[in-house]
Formats: sequence, structure tokens, C-alpha cells
Amino acid sequence: MTITSSHRVANSSLYTLLKLAIPITLQTALFSSKSIIDNLMLGKLSVYDIAAIGFASKAQLVITFFIIGISIGGGQVAAQCWGAVKSDDSKFKKTIIIILLLSFISAFTFFVPLSYLSKDIMAIGTQSNEIITRGSDYLQIIAYSLFFFAYTSTLATGLRVMHQPMIATVISTIGVGLNILLNWLLIFGHWGGPAMGIKGAAIGTLISAIIETLCLFAWLLYQRHRLAFLPLKLLRAITSLDIKTVTHLSMTAAINSIVWALGIFAFHALLGNTNANLLIALAVLSPIEALAMALLIGLSSAASVIIGNHVGAERYDIAKKDSNRMLLVSIIFGVLTALALWVAQATIIDLFYNETSSARALTEQLFTIMVLSIAIKSLSMMFIVGILRAGDDARFCLYTDIFSQWVFLLPCTTFLAYVLQLDAVLLYSLIIIEESLKILICIMRLRSGKWITNLSNCMS
Repeated sequence: MTITSSHRVANSSLYTLLKLAIPITLQTALFSSKSIIDNLMLGKLSVYDIAAIGFASKAQLVITFFIIGISIGGGQVAAQCWGAVKSDDSKFKKTIIIILLLSFISAFTFFVPLSYLSKDIMAIGTQSNEIITRGSDYLQIIAYSLFFFAYTSTLATGLRVMHQPMIATVISTIGVGLNILLNWLLIFGHWGGPAMGIKGAAIGTLISAIIETLCLFAWLLYQRHRLAFLPLKLLRAITSLDIKTVTHLSMTAAINSIVWALGIFAFHALLGNTNANLLIALAVLSPIEALAMALLIGLSSAASVIIGNHVGAERYDIAKKDSNRMLLVSIIFGVLTALALWVAQATIIDLFYNETSSARALTEQLFTIMVLSIAIKSLSMMFIVGILRAGDDARFCLYTDIFSQWVFLLPCTTFLAYVLQLDAVLLYSLIIIEESLKILICIMRLRSGKWITNLSNCMS
């Protein structure tokens, strides 16, 4: 590749980044909004429904995080294979088939306990028979949606890798809109529908997942898209090395997603047990942070596709240059997101509190820390999701999250909270130190140059 063509490829990367990031961001925000919608609607019913959906949705979230992790990890291999494509895309298609199989296997693995052990799962979080029964009903119904989610998650990943993320975003928008409508009909019984409460929320989610899947499949068939046709001869051509290559990255990313999610849950649990107002404040801040992070997740996911394409095409120098550009862009977007939240702080908090209270005062204090942490998280997320994993450094990313959360953050929080009994604001500030530590580790890894491996060469 000449210097001129290298320069052209590098310059086009920022445009491609934004082109991919916007629809991925919207899709991530839509996914985050689903649980919020269920919680808000069921909040108008009994406290049992609120408690049941609260714990059941956490169990569901852990499972969906695992399946998403499979798609994200496998998507890194797919991105490299797509970058290496010249006239033959068989490696790319085989990667998508393996991701789909792994996702379906995972869906079935979780389907069994959700269907037959749902009461036991609910009993982990409560002793109330009423809450256990309602949560169990929700989990048994929602278990079937895992298979449809496995399909849409895999195909959405394939479309992202091909730089075609918008269709999955449009269909997700249809799915969320349908979910809201079905919830309105089936939870409350509007327009003559049955008032089914929490069961209605589960059925609405399942039906919308089915229709979302059918819409995506129908669109692929109508367009005669290459992802609509995954021939059996490719399935027979998959070797054990192919499976090992994709599974290594997929399962590592899936485990990483679970470890990260559980780490956040444990951190909030430790803080919540020290102060009732702190638990309320964290409940208010969590959905705000999740929606704000959707932008940063979209940005880093888009970056991972671009870096993966470069690595697969053996444009290693451009991959390294673009990684620095992506980091700079992530800092800019992180700061802008933080500033927007800071300016809108009073308006946002007013949505949750009708009057002045000690819980509101604490929320306002923590809000400033959350804003600062988002600016820092934009950089750590770009390092881990956008760059290092794209170069096949998933295991290093997993170890980094384990160290920063489970070796540093959680033990420090436990000691400072229960031994030294420090103020809640100081305890919450530990997330800034944790994210900064993660960034320092990632900087050293990036400079070492050991994070790049061309996985497309490992596919047969």
C-alpha cells in the first residue's frame, strides 16, 4: 500500500467511525430503555410487581449481557475477516455461523433454569412468596425470547461489521415501539385487552422480540443479503480451529461482560448497605448513566469494527495510528457528554424528586462524581472495547477488569465503608480511581504493541 493510499484510508476512518457510531448508539440506548419501560409501567401497579420485575430483570440482564458478549467477541473475528475479504467472504460467513451457534447454545443453556428453576432463582433475592410467584411467571415467559435475541444480536453484529448498522437500529426502534404498545395493552388491559400485570409485560416483550426477529429476517431475504443465506456447505466446512478461534474471543468477551456487570452490582450493593439514601440515589443515577454510556458504547463498538478491519487487512500501522485518533475522539465525546449532563443536572434530578430531601441532596453530590466518571470511562471503554479487543487482546481486557474491580475497587470499598466508615461521597469517588487505574494499565499495553493478532489468518 502506498503512502498516499494509506493516508486516504486513515483519513476515512473518522468519517466511518461517526457513520457507524450513531446507529449503534441509538440501538444501545433502545436496548437500555426496554427494562426502564417495564419498570416505569409496572411502577403504577403494586409494590409486589415492582419488586418482582426489579429482581427478575437483573437476572435477565446478566443473561443478555452474556449473549451480547458472545456477539461482541465473535464480532472482532468477523471484523478482521471482513477486512481481509477480497473475493471470498467464506471466512466472514463461517464466523457469523459460529457466533449464531454459540448464541443459540447459550440461549438454550439459560432457557432451562429460567423455565424450570425460576422460583429458585427468585428465591435468591427474596423470601416473599408473592414476589417469587410473580417474578417466576415473568422469567418463564421471557425465557423463550432468548432464542430470538440470540438471532438478532448475531445478525446485528454481522451488519455492523459490514458497515450496515442502520437496518438493525430501525428494526430495534420498531421492536421498542411495539413493546411499549403491547405493555400498555397487556399490563393495564386497555382497548379491551386482558389486564395481566407482570405477565403482560413478559408477553409483550416476547411478542415484540418475535416480530423484531421476523422483520430482520424478512428484510435480509428481500434484499437477498449475503447474511440471509448461510449455506450448509459452509457449516460442513467449519473446522475445529475455526471454532476454537471464534469461541476463544466470544467466550472471553462474554465472561468479561458478566464479570463487569457483577462488579458494578456488587459495588452498588456495598454502598447501598451503608446508607438507605445512598441506595435511592444510586437507583436514580443508574438509568441516567446507562443512557449516557450508550453514546460511548456506540463509539467504542464502531471503533472496534474499524480497527478489526485494519488488522484483518494487515494494515497494522494504520490500525495503530487510528487507535490514537479513536482515543482522542473518545476523550472529546466523553467530555461533551459530561458537560451536557452537568448543564442539565437540575432538570434531570427534578424528574425523580418532587421536593427537597436528604436523598435528593445526596443524589446531587453523587451526580457531579458520575459526570466526571463518564468522561474518564469514555477513554477506558475505547481502550478495552474499541481497540484492544479488536486486536485479539480479549484475555488481557478480562484480566484488567478483574484486577480493577475485584482486586482494587471492591476490597477498598469494603474496607473504607465498613472499617473506616468513610462518607458516601468519598466511597462513590472510588470509581474515578478505578477507571484511571484501568486506563494506565491499558496505556502500557497499547505501547507494548503486543495487542495485535490477525485472527483471519487462523480461519480456514
